[in-house]
Amino acid sequence: MHIALGVRTAQFPIDNFLGASGKTDATISAAADRERTQVGELAFSGNPKRRGGEWRIRDQYSNRHPAWASTAGFPTTYDASDPPYVLVFKSGKSFHARFSLESSLRKMSPASRPKGILSNNIGIAIAPHEFVNSLLVPQTSRLDEFEIQRDATVAEEFDPKNISDGRKRIIASVIRRLGQQTFRRKLISAYSGQCALTCCKTPWVLEAAHISPYRGIKTNAVSNGLLLRADVHTLFDLALVAIEPTKLVVRVSKLLEGSMYEALDGKHPVLPAKAALHPSVAALEYHYGLFHP
Repeated sequence: MHIALGVRTAQFPIDNFLGASGKTDATISAAADRERTQVGELAFSGNPKRRGGEWRIRDQYSNRHPAWASTAGFPTTYDASDPPYVLVFKSGKSFHARFSLESSLRKMSPASRPKGILSNNIGIAIAPHEFVNSLLVPQTSRLDEFEIQRDATVAEEFDPKNISDGRKRIIASVIRRLGQQTFRRKLISAYSGQCALTCCKTPWVLEAAHISPYRGIKTNAVSNGLLLRADVHTLFDLALVAIEPTKLVVRVSKLLEGSMYEALDGKHPVLPAKAALHPSVAALEYHYGLFHP
């Protein structure tokens, strides 16, 4: 079974939505739940010879996406009086699959559902926050925000005449990355000079990581920090590595599967000897809420 989507038009820019401009096919990974524990691939294709270039989602008979399976509540028989609407959301660079029955859509106020969804069942539109939240679609993740900003950054041209400026920039970058020195010194003392997750003791790569974002001097409390190796700090900031607050165990995103960081999953962090210096549960809960499973 294939799901027909329609021909690309200015009102239905399907190839732009998929990031496949100029192409006739695209495969994406779309999560079926908020925690991204169920992820399936969706293969899209546009056939120039079929109805003027109609796009469709392939392989939904033999390889049904978990969001549209009977176990997820998707109807096993088609009811023309209350048909299911197949929905694909794009949040940042992440995709999410959901469905909704027409009866559920009609119960929503016009302002809380995508414009024109009931009058034209094929289209692309901005989804109101109420609609997104009702279907438990997560907002843009830290990783998405990072990649969007990275792609929007215009690379600076290298000027070999400014080698001295380049050296200064490198040194300044290292100093900034080490963090505010007082905060870092406190964390080095509390964690006995070793990374909380890897036990690395090389001082030049140990950084002061904020658990919840820096918002003034009060957030420089040891209980809002972790001493982390530089690479792990980056992954922690992107919420690809986190500490589960209830069990105090390290969790590693599936996006890092196959990497050396996978070995950290399930381990207990090495915390300060003094309980008063342990990470704040509230701060860990905040960060874990951003974790990209």
